[in-house]
Amino acid sequence: MFEAILMDFAWASMLLIIGLFLRSKVGFLQKMFIPVAVVGGLVGLLLGSEVLGKFCPYYIHWSDNVSGFANPLLAILFVTQFISLSFDRKMIKKCSLIFLISASVIAVQVLSAMGLGKLFGLPDGAALLPFGAFYGAHGIPQVIAGIYDTLGYWNYDEASAFGTTYATIGMLYGIIVGIAILNYGIRKGWVTAEKSGNLSREDYTGILEKEHQYKFMKAFTSDIAFDPLTLHFGIVLGIMLLAYGLLKILHLVPLFSGFAIYVPAILVSLIAGVVIKRTRLREFIDNESLAHIGSLALEYLIITAIATMKLDVILNNASAILTISLIGLILTTIVLMILPKLWLKTNWLENAMVMFGAWTGSTATGMMLLKIADPELETDAGPNLIAATPLWQISTQNFYLTIAPLFMVTAAGAQNVMFITIGMLVVALVLGFIIGRK
Repeated sequence: MFEAILMDFAWASMLLIIGLFLRSKVGFLQKMFIPVAVVGGLVGLLLGSEVLGKFCPYYIHWSDNVSGFANPLLAILFVTQFISLSFDRKMIKKCSLIFLISASVIAVQVLSAMGLGKLFGLPDGAALLPFGAFYGAHGIPQVIAGIYDTLGYWNYDEASAFGTTYATIGMLYGIIVGIAILNYGIRKGWVTAEKSGNLSREDYTGILEKEHQYKFMKAFTSDIAFDPLTLHFGIVLGIMLLAYGLLKILHLVPLFSGFAIYVPAILVSLIAGVVIKRTRLREFIDNESLAHIGSLALEYLIITAIATMKLDVILNNASAILTISLIGLILTTIVLMILPKLWLKTNWLENAMVMFGAWTGSTATGMMLLKIADPELETDAGPNLIAATPLWQISTQNFYLTIAPLFMVTAAGAQNVMFITIGMLVVALVLGFIIGRK
């Protein structure tokens, strides 16, 4: 088993390198800002059993363990994010409107997917996959698929194929439509930054020039005694060990039997973060190093998810996937072009675009669009998104990734999710207009 897992990661690593090479050389991939992991994943899909394996005996063989990678890798990502969270009154007050806009977008995505899913005869639980894909790119849908598979509600490979396709469509939409909106906004004078519309060659190729290369890690230990990266990796896996222990306890309660490892990982990492900040342990933690460990896990998660997609599931449901994607993304665009302008008043387009990229593709897409609109980061759009992210991660995202999937396995539960979502949308809009008016 260990050898099979090692081979899976070896293939994924080779595909990442191939993806980086292609991104650095192919102009189309650069202009579309396709992430390296997505490029490598598509290459892996072509060289795997779904395409090359149909007519050639030599293709990439993935083990049966690949489907089990999603939850542990995503748990590692969440640990690195939540262990470094910090809150203060200024941040909560400043980002309340960003949070309310986020809640409105989530509600619109879930409700539109619910209605269209019934039209196409999809399972009720399919309504959560577009939201997960548009908010968390290729990682979050795997969580929902894993819960459904654990509960025996929906096969993991099928649900994962839906989610991965939604994520790919959302990412392309976010880049293409986002750049088009930005160009229009720049011509109309909606962008307040003095310099806008420019990206460096490095942003396109993904390769840093020699003078811009940097060391990303802050060392707290001597290399001779203990490698600094090992220290941070040990902290992350130590939290994972505690999380697996908590998961076993949670599974003793029938209500929590569908929880995956990322749920206790979030809880343990939040507690660990509080302990670390209040003790001398904070002197040995480098948040940037933790972020790189989380990004590493995410790269492997994305590439294995795309490379092992089931094309027959996608082709059989192509009309449903495309319709749900486009309508959900168009509604998202409408919300993000109206509410920020009404509520935020200043720098509204910069804030709208960073949210647009983050909530159709990924945070990286949002930051890329922000860099076009505000290359010198003169506005508050980037800090607003970063500071507001913990608010909706802990509240709305956790509800739709933990409680809602459990509800969705029954018809009555699906109705409850719908009513809760409608209520959330109404409350978010009312509070947004009250706070935005002030």
